[in-house]
Amino acid sequence: METPEPPRVAPTIVLPVIRPRKVMLKLLFILGLVVLFMIPLLMINGLREEREKWRGLPAAEAAALEQGASAAEGYRMVERALKHSPLILGLVFAAFFLFETLTGLRLHAVHYALVGAALCLFYLALLALGEVLPPGAAYAGAAFASSAMIVLYCVSILGSATRAGLVAALLGAEHGTLFVILRMEEYALLAGTAALFLALGAVMFCTRHVDWFAEDAGHAART
Repeated sequence: METPEPPRVAPTIVLPVIRPRKVMLKLLFILGLVVLFMIPLLMINGLREEREKWRGLPAAEAAALEQGASAAEGYRMVERALKHSPLILGLVFAAFFLFETLTGLRLHAVHYALVGAALCLFYLALLALGEVLPPGAAYAGAAFASSAMIVLYCVSILGSATRAGLVAALLGAEHGTLFVILRMEEYALLAGTAALFLALGAVMFCTRHVDWFAEDAGHAART
């Protein structure tokens, strides 16, 4: 007589305990950091306006006019990219926040600040390379330099090459989407809105099992 097999129990997903107060403070910190990094980005935009004005003064020969037109396109790309900078900063910081929330990893404010500084260098590199390279090549070079710096840093602070690979994929998707948006005039708003929907949907999917009231429930049980 065969012994019936015991019923299989689905494996449970164990998530780290989420403390609502710390989560709220972390979100406020990320918001403040995005606002703070707008200061150097505004300075970069001011530098762009100054360089564009200075380089637009000489326009005598056809070669100079052609070079000026190429430089003007590069300045225009930097200007439009800066308008999307809060979105790029917010998405990258949100990814680090998800790593903390879902894995119990602890990141210091300095980690966020250094990653934000590397993202700001992308726009400065885009401005500098745009004066000597075509806009597409300048964008690729700036994106690669900034992303490589962040990913190599993430190998250490995230404690895993796999997690750093996820950050690399995120940065690649962001920069690729931003480049498409910058190249699209009529459908730029539509493409940007679609990207926001996808980003928010990914965050909702990754946090669907998180108990945000875990700490409050624990306090209520002890009283």
